[in-house]
Amino acid sequence: MKSVWSVLRLAGRAAIWRTTPEPRVVGLLSLLMWTIALAALRVAFQFTAAGPGSGFNPYGLNAVVAWVAVEVAVAALFVQPAARTTALSAMFALSILAELAINAVKLGLAQIPAFAAADAVWGERAAPIAIFAFVSLWWIGAMVAVLRSFAPLPRLPVLGRVAALWIALLAVSALVPHAPVFVARDFDIRTANLWESVLAKLAAPTKEKGGAPRKTASFEQSQTSLLQAEVAGLSPSTQGATNLYAIGIAGWADQDVFLKELDGGLAAIGGILPIRGRALRLVNHRETLESAPLANQRNFAAAVHAIGEVMNKDADVLVLLMTSHGEPTGFGLRLPSEVITELTPPEVAATLNDEGIKNRVVIVSACYAGVFVPPLANDDTIVLTAADATHTSFGCAPERDWTYFGDAFFRQSVRPGRDFQHAFDNARVLIQGWELMDRSPPSNPQAHFGPALVARLAPFFQSEQAAGR
Repeated sequence: MKSVWSVLRLAGRAAIWRTTPEPRVVGLLSLLMWTIALAALRVAFQFTAAGPGSGFNPYGLNAVVAWVAVEVAVAALFVQPAARTTALSAMFALSILAELAINAVKLGLAQIPAFAAADAVWGERAAPIAIFAFVSLWWIGAMVAVLRSFAPLPRLPVLGRVAALWIALLAVSALVPHAPVFVARDFDIRTANLWESVLAKLAAPTKEKGGAPRKTASFEQSQTSLLQAEVAGLSPSTQGATNLYAIGIAGWADQDVFLKELDGGLAAIGGILPIRGRALRLVNHRETLESAPLANQRNFAAAVHAIGEVMNKDADVLVLLMTSHGEPTGFGLRLPSEVITELTPPEVAATLNDEGIKNRVVIVSACYAGVFVPPLANDDTIVLTAADATHTSFGCAPERDWTYFGDAFFRQSVRPGRDFQHAFDNARVLIQGWELMDRSPPSNPQAHFGPALVARLAPFFQSEQAAGR
């Protein structure tokens, strides 16, 4: 606690541009604590800025950690060694104070009718520039006070050093690619950092002859049209029978193994269950931008609703096949625009439940996919996952056609006349053998077989067994 108070005292006096006589020197543990505090505050403000319905981007955590680490490394070059950990701790304390003040000012201005009604030039340009200029001058003066607390150097040389530090930190914030931890549903990666902005401009649409920009349908319109086209092709539910519908999701744009596994998996399921003409595909891949709707939260909810509109929810069954990277918090979605978010298990369960789709087979081929079992498992649901909630799965290399789970389950275990439980048991044995040969930690695939749904699907497998005799 003494180190905390000493840093607060140093930063507090520096905040009003006053030096601290004989400041107490703190160690690396104190610097680490202030670094974590600043990172946590930035993540909290990102969550607030993203607003309701925001998506969690676990890969943004890496960006936050890397960004703060680079800041520490750069700042250390401008601080005398004897005072380094203490001065950097005070610098992060000042940064925390600055970010709190900036967000408080923005919130306060938004509550003042005169400012809330101001034109776009003030709200989007002038106000941020004014706030940035004021905070920059204040921060430079505060850091001059911090450095002069350790050595009574002439003010001008210290001012030059701190100004150089400020410029270096600005360069870091501009040049190091980063993305937020929490993103709104309409988040555009091109606004995240300088790198993405430049890439977007380089990849801007070319002009038609005569110099007029090429006109294309808006992103939202194209997505709506693609999804409507798939929905229009769905066969209606047949009265007096159990009909099977399917939604397939390939979630990761950068690796085509998931797209190949999605198509192969739907084909395998189509060989044992009558889903032909009743399947929708949501795909994140650059090659399918004009032919298939994207796999994002909005399209997932829309696809579930569309199938819910045509199926008999009391008798029919939905097969949901999801293949992508995964995190302990959910199923990864990386869009072709590089936006990264995820479908969480509660979100998937709530979407299905709210639509009233109770009979469902959910197959999740992703790391940590076991997190989907608890919120989905019930008597009317079968859940199959490539791993448990604490382990990764394997085989998502770009050159592959299947992940380990997809290969073992869809390609080698799903057969006419063999129900899901026997297919899963066979696949699990295959995966265990491959992991032993690779000396990989066990992925431990998980399964839940709701007895009511098992009984509902039994006639399909029994008829296939009879046909094979």
